[in-house]
Amino acid sequence: MELTPPGSRDQSSPSSAKLGGAAPRRQGLRSHDDLYTPEWVRYDGVMKEGFCGLCEPPGRWLQLKNSAFWYHKQFVHGISAISGRPFVRPLALRTPSRPLFTVSIATEGLCHQCGDWHPASAVRALGATVLWFRHAHK
Repeated sequence: MELTPPGSRDQSSPSSAKLGGAAPRRQGLRSHDDLYTPEWVRYDGVMKEGFCGLCEPPGRWLQLKNSAFWYHKQFVHGISAISGRPFVRPLALRTPSRPLFTVSIATEGLCHQCGDWHPASAVRALGATVLWFRHAHK
């Protein structure tokens, strides 16, 4: 469940109408279980931002036009832009016996779809699953 963005409770007040479109407003989701589409947006056009309520409170605003929101939801939270659902996690994790790339891979994940092992996290970002989400996105 996503958080409610700061200032959203007073979006109908006269003072918020004077903020030049900065007042958060609700946006319809594609379905009841859509975790990708921002429920709250502010501004319009190239300045339009979506609110990520999955981030540590108090949440975070990300620009929609430059794909910052898309990148963030897919590669930080592992939410598919196509389905609106989380990517399937690796079936298993392992520590490779030797580095595969110039950046040492801390863990590899077994893909449920292709059956191959793919980088899941790097040493410099231990615990991060950004690398796994990049494979799952394909």
